[in-house]
Amino acid sequence: MLFCRGWKKFSRKRCNKNMGNKIMIIDDEQDVLDYLTTVLQANGYEAMKCKTADQGMEMARKNRPDLICLDIMMPKETGISFYAKLKKTAEFKNVPVVIISGAIQRGEFDFRSYVDDDTIEEPEYYVEKPIVVDEFLNLVASLLSGQKTARDR
Repeated sequence: MLFCRGWKKFSRKRCNKNMGNKIMIIDDEQDVLDYLTTVLQANGYEAMKCKTADQGMEMARKNRPDLICLDIMMPKETGISFYAKLKKTAEFKNVPVVIISGAIQRGEFDFRSYVDDDTIEEPEYYVEKPIVVDEFLNLVASLLSGQKTARDR
């Protein structure tokens, strides 16, 4: 038995279906990085973490993540700036991105007030901190399977 989904016991088969999916977490808060990494790894995902946008771009190019979880408020470069750069590259424009922040509330964040380039689509999803583990894991699974998109919000 493995511990998955909010530390409940599930079968090895259920955790194995997530194996091979790489998820990159970019957040300047170490406790958030450690928490999300632990949750994702406990559910069979390969989790990578870094604290800055610069490190994130380098790590993305090296490891080719299937999904990126991104904080907005970070020193040196904001998550929004990183997101805009990421989506302008051919290699990452189709990688789903989940914005995770304590500074926004669902339905109140106006992406276009930060990014006025209409060629850049909005992130696939926004998640408020503190993160509800079951909701987060369901979201990750949906995005990786292609079932949930930005249009589903």
